[in-house]
Amino acid sequence: MKNYIFYLIAFLFLGLNSCQKEETLASTTPQGLTKSSTLSSLVSRVSQYPTAIDNILDGQDCFGVVLPVSLTVNSTAVIVNTTADYQTVRDIINQYSNDDDVIHFSFPITIKYKNYQQVVVTSQAQYQSIVAACAPNSSFCEIECIDFNYPVVINAYNIATQTPTTITITSNTQLYNFVQGLTTDEIYSIVYPLSMTKSNSEVVVFNSNAQLQAGIENTIDDCNTVPIPTTLPEIMASGTWYVSSFIEGTTNETYHFNGYNFTFSSNGTAIAVKNTTTINGTWSNYMDDGYSKLDLSFDGDLLDEIEDDWRVLEYSTTLIKLRHESGGNGEIHYLSFSKN
Repeated sequence: MKNYIFYLIAFLFLGLNSCQKEETLASTTPQGLTKSSTLSSLVSRVSQYPTAIDNILDGQDCFGVVLPVSLTVNSTAVIVNTTADYQTVRDIINQYSNDDDVIHFSFPITIKYKNYQQVVVTSQAQYQSIVAACAPNSSFCEIECIDFNYPVVINAYNIATQTPTTITITSNTQLYNFVQGLTTDEIYSIVYPLSMTKSNSEVVVFNSNAQLQAGIENTIDDCNTVPIPTTLPEIMASGTWYVSSFIEGTTNETYHFNGYNFTFSSNGTAIAVKNTTTINGTWSNYMDDGYSKLDLSFDGDLLDEIEDDWRVLEYSTTLIKLRHESGGNGEIHYLSFSKN
C-alpha cells in the first residue's frame, strides 16, 4: 500500500503542470486523456489518417484512397495525383444536374484506414464488400489544420500493478493507436510543454490539458473540412433537439435538461417542451469577431444556464457543439445539442 501511495504521489507530481489549471476548462467528459474524453477525441482526429477529405471519390470516411489513383467519372478518365485534383472530379460531377454520377476506380487501388492500416483492393466486388462493412459516417472528421510536433511523451500509471510507465510517441500512427487503446486500468498524463504547428506554419506551445483542448478547438474553423450542404440555421430548424451535454466548469450539469425537447423555428423563435411545461424563447446565429455565434434566450429562469452567446465549435446534421467563456471568472461552459 505504501508503494502504491508513493507511485501515485510521484505520478501526480509529474503531471502537476498539466493539471493545475484543469478546473478552468472542461468538456463533454471533464477528465483529461481518458477513453471517452473530448480531449482524446480531438487528439485522435488530429493524428488519424485523413479519410473524409476524399469523400468526393469514395463517399464515406471509413477509409481514404491512397493517391495517385486512376478512375472514370461519368465515363471521363481522370488521374488523381494530389488532393488538388479532387476539384476536377467535383467539376465533372457538377457539370449536369440531371445525370447519375458514377465513379469507377481502376484496380488495384490501396486504401488506408484511420489507424493507418493499408489494404490493397484488386476488384470492384472486393471494394463494394469493404464499403458495405463500414460504419455510417461519423459526425465529425479529421482535423488537418494543426499537427503535433514529436516526440510526445505520456506518463501512464497502471492501477492494478502499481507500475508507472513513460511512453515516447514519435508519429501520428503511434499516437492515434495509443489513444484508441486507452483503458480504464491506467491513469494517463501528457508531459508538457507540448508544441503543435498550424497550417500557416505557426508553432504554438501548450502547457496543460486545458490549453491543448482549447488550442485544437480554436483551429477547427480554419480547417478545410468536408463541407456540410446545409447551414447551421437550416439544420437547427429541421426537427427537434435535446441537450446531450452541458458542462459548467468541471461539473457535468446535463441532467438539468433531461426531458426537454427544443424546436428552433426559421423565424428565430424557439420552444422548449418538457411534459406539460412549454417555455418560449428566441435564437439567432451571427458572426462576431470572425466566429460563428449562437444566441439563446428563454422565458423564465428554468433554462437560464444555457442563455448565452455561444461560440459554435462544430456542427453536423445531427450534432451541434457550443462553447462559452464566462465574462466574470473565465470559467468555460460546453453545450451540445443532439437531434432526436
